[in-house]
Amino acid sequence: MLAALFASLCLQGTVVGPQPATQADRFFAACEEFRRTSRAVGITVAVARNGRVTENGGWGERDREAKQPMLAGTLVRLASVSKPVTAALTALLAHEGKLSLDAAISTHVPDLPETLQPLTLRGLLSHTAGVRHYRADRNDNAAKHCTTREALALFVNDPLIAPPGTKYSYSTHAFTLVAATLEGATKQDFRTLLRERISTPFAPTLDCEDAAETKELRSAVYDLVLGKAVRSEPRQDLSWKYAGGGMESSAPDLARFADALLNAKIVPAEVRDALWTRQKLADGSEVDYGLGWNVTSEGSVVRHSGSQQGSSTALTVDRKNGLVIVVLCNTTDVKATELAARLREILLDAK
Repeated sequence: MLAALFASLCLQGTVVGPQPATQADRFFAACEEFRRTSRAVGITVAVARNGRVTENGGWGERDREAKQPMLAGTLVRLASVSKPVTAALTALLAHEGKLSLDAAISTHVPDLPETLQPLTLRGLLSHTAGVRHYRADRNDNAAKHCTTREALALFVNDPLIAPPGTKYSYSTHAFTLVAATLEGATKQDFRTLLRERISTPFAPTLDCEDAAETKELRSAVYDLVLGKAVRSEPRQDLSWKYAGGGMESSAPDLARFADALLNAKIVPAEVRDALWTRQKLADGSEVDYGLGWNVTSEGSVVRHSGSQQGSSTALTVDRKNGLVIVVLCNTTDVKATELAARLREILLDAK
């Protein structure tokens, strides 16, 4: 009798007993599991495909002390994921003829120290210009809000770590030189350029973070200390590194930015492809970095990650499958890249 009933239900398409989780179930379960096991106070995730955001959500809290939940629209610090945005803005201005990626930056920033004058935007965007990153013996930041020109004073008088074009060496300061070059070429400040050319048309919440401004959905910032998330105070001013690590955004808007770049809406496809092409050193060897992006050996996936006070972030663009994945955490030292990789696996699994 039971066997006959079971057969009848199966023929009618009725689901009987425990069933495998759907792709959506697995996606959201992975996000919640990551938030719990990573000890992040809050995470927000977004996926974009074919010009639209298809999945997004928030887990945990954007402000634990005020009991405010993390939402899809929460603003989180991007840390070094700011670099791909700056690279896209630079490529757009170069495409319009306002500057050249291969001209000396002294064309637009004439009062630099002699060692920096011959550097190019291509070298700066690919971390092959020889500009140093942070120093272990000095806290590289500004005590107060500063302009790009004031931020240059933190490093421009230090020697290059290698002759331009001879070594890959990651540098956030190099992107401050990019910002100074963009400002010199356009006579506009970097934040205005970002807002007018990238944020307004493609990603409204994507912006340089100004700690003096109050934004309702801006996340608080937390650090992991001995495995426990602790609110980080005071909130550091990021104006000294806007181009390389000072932006904020909601996850859906960052996904919209990357999707617009993928679909050649910000710059033409050939310009986009130049950003996503591995660069070469003077000896002909190839580095795994394009212009503002990490590039896999076959070039089918480009990505960037970031970490700073109150932020662990990951941006992945799967070119082959037309897929953008964004993971933003409001807690330092959380491995956002691991969740991004897991979500990509789930999304590419047709089952």
